[in-house]
Amino acid sequence: MSLSIQSIRSGSSGNCLVVRDGDTTVLVDAGFPSMRQCRNALGPLLSEVDAVVVSHLHSDHIQHYPLRVLEESGIPVHVFEGDVDWLRTRHFRGKPFANLSLRPFDQRRFEVGGLAIQPFAVPHHPGDATFGFEFTSPNGGSKPQRLVVATDFCRADAVQRWFENADLIFVEANHDLDLLRLHPNPRSYDHLPNASCGELLVHALDNSRDLPSAIMLGHLSHQRNTPELARKAVSALLCEAGYRRIPLHIAPRFDPSVSIELTS
Repeated sequence: MSLSIQSIRSGSSGNCLVVRDGDTTVLVDAGFPSMRQCRNALGPLLSEVDAVVVSHLHSDHIQHYPLRVLEESGIPVHVFEGDVDWLRTRHFRGKPFANLSLRPFDQRRFEVGGLAIQPFAVPHHPGDATFGFEFTSPNGGSKPQRLVVATDFCRADAVQRWFENADLIFVEANHDLDLLRLHPNPRSYDHLPNASCGELLVHALDNSRDLPSAIMLGHLSHQRNTPELARKAVSALLCEAGYRRIPLHIAPRFDPSVSIELTS
C-alpha cells in the first residue's frame, strides 16, 4: 500500500482532491457547481469513494448539488462538528439532507479504512471554521507515510509545523501580489500569496529530517495568479534554499492533475 493524491479541480470555481491508500479512497472537498459536473468529474470513482472530508463550508469546497450526489451514492461526509446542524437543516438552499450520512469531526484523529486523518484548524475567513488535514498511512508496517493538505489560509506561521517531515504536500499558492494590486479583492487577503507559500515551504523543510517526495500547489486564483507565476515564485525560493530537486506540480483549475504516488 502507498499514499497517492490527484487533484480533480482546484481554485475558486471548485475544489476536489482524491487521496488513495490501498483499498481506501477519500475525497477532500467536493466543490462542484452542479450534479452533472460532479458525476462527470468523478465518474466511476464515485463507486470507490469511502468518505468525503470537508475543509469548510464555502461553496467552492462543498455545495448543495454534490451533496445530493453524495447522499444518493451513500457516501459519508465528515464535517466539522460545529457545522453539522447548519448543514443538515438550513445550509445550501434551505433543503435538508434527510438521508445524507454526516459524521462530525473535532480536532481529534479519526480513521477511514486504512487512513488515519488528523484535522487541524487554519486561519481563513473570520467566523468560518476551516481545516487542513494530515493523512497517515501505516505503509505495511514500515515508516508511516504522511500527506498534508491545506488550502484557504492566510497565515503561514499558524500551519508550518504540520508540513514538517511530510512525505507529500498539497498547499495553497493563491495569488500574485502584483496582480492583486491590479485586481483588488478583499477576499484574497484570506488566502496565501505565492511568496508566502514558498517561504512556508522553506521554513518547514528547514525543520524537517526527511524531505517530501513531491509538492503540489493548488487553489490558484484565476484573475490574480497563473501557473507560471506560482511555479516561478515558489521554485525560486526552494532553489535558493537548496531544495531544487523536489518535484513541484501545479493543480489545474478545471482538469485532473497527474496522480502522485509515494513509493514505500
